[in-house]
Amino acid sequence: MQGRTVLSGMDLKAYLGRLKQNPKYTEEILKLIEDDLRFGLTKEETEEYSGGRYDYRQMCVYSKCLRNGYSKEEKEAILKEGLSGEQMAVALEFYEKGVPMETITEVISSAENTAYTMKRLFTQVLGKIREAESVSGQDMEYAKELMEEIREVAQKIACQEKRYDALNEKLEELGTAEQDAQMQKKLIAQFSEKDKMLEKQQNELNEARAELVKLHREIEKIRKEREALEEQVKKAGKNMPGPVKREKEAESQTGSNLSVMPETMSYPGIEYHAAVVDKEGRFVCFVPVERMERKDRGNVMGSMFSRLFLKKKMDIVKLLAKKDLLPEQLVQIRSAIEKGLSEKQLLVLINSKIPAEQMEEIISIAVYENKMKEA
Repeated sequence: MQGRTVLSGMDLKAYLGRLKQNPKYTEEILKLIEDDLRFGLTKEETEEYSGGRYDYRQMCVYSKCLRNGYSKEEKEAILKEGLSGEQMAVALEFYEKGVPMETITEVISSAENTAYTMKRLFTQVLGKIREAESVSGQDMEYAKELMEEIREVAQKIACQEKRYDALNEKLEELGTAEQDAQMQKKLIAQFSEKDKMLEKQQNELNEARAELVKLHREIEKIRKEREALEEQVKKAGKNMPGPVKREKEAESQTGSNLSVMPETMSYPGIEYHAAVVDKEGRFVCFVPVERMERKDRGNVMGSMFSRLFLKKKMDIVKLLAKKDLLPEQLVQIRSAIEKGLSEKQLLVLINSKIPAEQMEEIISIAVYENKMKEA
């Protein structure tokens, strides 16, 4: 042991105490280092395997090589890079039992050989070697034949291992295919749900379009009625009795308070005043008429004046066509017309281009406001 610095006593405890402070040294590793130091290995020798390059199983094999005093070449062969701790342990075991280093190197050179395969090969080689040793006077030719048989056996086992690996790959592929099928099934279900949602939205859009077409038809009907009423009013004006015509002319020339009703004298919900004449066609008085309502269908003149009011109103279809509103917004405009909103209120609603939901709330507020005015 000359030239070797072996720790003992307090130095050993101090060194192990420093190692315990490092989290990479587990209890197992510390125990292995302590045993090697007490066996007589130096601190530098234990640092060869405890520097972080090897795991615990590989460290144990390295420790045995150091204790056996193997040379650098022997350690490099047994501790070949890429081998697991189990493979290193098998190589060391059979090298200690007498398997030649050339055979050890040849077997571990194949990456496909697992620890189990290596052990089978080394066992067969060791059996052949012992069988050859038991036969006295064995010539070299017989030994070569034995080695050739050993190589053939090793090749067959390696080929069998490759087949096992291929089988494992196939099984993994089948498992992946099953996962892909489940994912495809999940995606199909998601696509089906989206198709249902799109179909529902399409139906809602078709209903909105149908409502828009219905609204256009109703507006067109109102326009035709208005044109017919205008024509009736024109004819009625031509056939109006002389006294009424003269009274109308006098009212227009003198600007009397009777012919022109100031806005301050109007009533809530009343947009204009209709003239009432007696049987002889003479003017009697003006009667306030509510907007867009025809309560007395028996009064022909009142009905004509009520429809004449539409002549002064805006062209709703033309205005809506210019604004390029959505079907939902057009449905709310139609609702506003049906609920009797004024021309000013309709203009504000159409020009604002606000969403349909806000339109609905504003229409409700406008209806409530109009009712308050009428109260």
